[in-house]
Amino acid sequence: MNLNRPKAILLLALLFGACLCLALALVWDRGKWLSSAGLMFDLAGIVQLEISGLFERIIDKYGDVEKYPSGPPSHITRKIIDNPDTPIRTYVRNLPFYELKTGFRLIVIGCALQLAGVWA
Repeated sequence: MNLNRPKAILLLALLFGACLCLALALVWDRGKWLSSAGLMFDLAGIVQLEISGLFERIIDKYGDVEKYPSGPPSHITRKIIDNPDTPIRTYVRNLPFYELKTGFRLIVIGCALQLAGVWA
């Protein structure tokens, strides 16, 4: 299994940061540090799920056209349907709806914003 090095470093940094927040919660401002630790563990969990391939397994299982005929269209079908004369419009349409990692990125951004909100 080939481990993605930047994701692994991010996971370790988040885990270290979460443990540091827990340690700091013992000495002062318990609420902020505990909330920060919880959010960092959430982020670390999401990164770990991405590294482990959970999201790809879910897509593989429910993207089976024979088993789930109303599933998402194939990558090739979307390329055939897309208009090659408007690549920017096609990209803007495909990114929020058909890109597999967009939801993951949105969850990470949301958790990061929550972390920033705790400290605001």
